[in-house]
Amino acid sequence: MPIPPPRKARAQAARKRNTIATIDWLGLWALSLGFCAIVLAGIATFMAEDNIGAAFILVGAATIIAFIVFASEEPGEQT
Repeated sequence: MPIPPPRKARAQAARKRNTIATIDWLGLWALSLGFCAIVLAGIATFMAEDNIGAAFILVGAATIIAFIVFASEEPGEQT
């Protein structure tokens, strides 16, 4: 016995439900880590006058972000 296809309105509602934009959690995490690194580097620069320490904070955060983004890449996404 053939199964009738769903009505058009229901199919559109199902399609809209599946195409709702999702949050890029990794990108949000990277932005928040970068913002925290900027704040910490600013504290190190202006409170303790430690420019080298601020540079290490920024470079360390950039390294962590780059490593995590590189490691989370899908196998077919490499360019």
